[in-house]
Amino acid sequence: MRNIVLISHGQMAEGVKGSLEMIVGHHECVHTVSLRPDGDNYQFEKDLNEKMKALNGPTLIIADLLGGTPCNVAVKNYLNTEDVEIIAGMMLSFVIEAVVNQQASLRELIRLAKENIVDVKAGMNKAEQAISIENQEKELTNYSEYAGKEKIVNVRIDERLIHGQVAGIWSTSLSTQRIIVANDDAAADPVQKSSLRMAAPSSMRLSVLPVKAAAENIRSGKYGKQRLFLIFKNPQDVLQFIEAKGPIKTVNVGNMSYKEGAREVTKSIQVLPEEETVFEAIAAKGIEITAQLVPNDPSIDFMKKLRG
Repeated sequence: MRNIVLISHGQMAEGVKGSLEMIVGHHECVHTVSLRPDGDNYQFEKDLNEKMKALNGPTLIIADLLGGTPCNVAVKNYLNTEDVEIIAGMMLSFVIEAVVNQQASLRELIRLAKENIVDVKAGMNKAEQAISIENQEKELTNYSEYAGKEKIVNVRIDERLIHGQVAGIWSTSLSTQRIIVANDDAAADPVQKSSLRMAAPSSMRLSVLPVKAAAENIRSGKYGKQRLFLIFKNPQDVLQFIEAKGPIKTVNVGNMSYKEGAREVTKSIQVLPEEETVFEAIAAKGIEITAQLVPNDPSIDFMKKLRG
């Protein structure tokens, strides 16, 4: 596993680590080193080298500022160290991807980070226009011949719905043509729908639907031969979809963040007792449940992990 060392002036590194843990839980691979307000480059260099000596394996150093003391000290000491990589420009979204997406290359992580820097107001306006166009699109006038022939390329539980792993890695690797977010709350919230449209790849169609409507549309063949990527926010939505006769055979659990009372199943999956009951109900219906964060990770038997 790759070590992540966050380095910064003051408490920024600790703050980013704290925010990270609110979203994806505690990860032993994440460390921090700070240039103290009363410190200098000698203090920071001593603390950084002590931290690095305690680590084994490949390490990614993420500095707050290009040209700042923390970054300069890291470059001075580890520029020629083969298993150490150094990035300047600390962002929470980048750190999250680096931690949970251990297989991603540095180039992939930087690309995902750049995609997270957006003019939100302009992006929301553009997304609203795109949604309006999508709503006006003429679907197949007669799609009965496609009923029962849907092409679902992936079904995923992901609390963050559309984000870097979904938009930048899964969707493209599966040649997805339409992403379907099945969640009642998201479907009823115009702002969230616009945010999801903005996060989705522009080359792909997007449907944000109530769970029952998603089941009905897919079952009836409404999307013809399109390659569909179905995303749920939680296991309760998956069970509702199945009970509405939604046609799925497998579910991949990707991200479920920490909540009070949850227990860790994998580093990216934290499950509440009531959610365990729902997963048991899904499995009882003959649905295969796996855990796989990104395509390069091995797919594991989620129920075996949950029960173990």
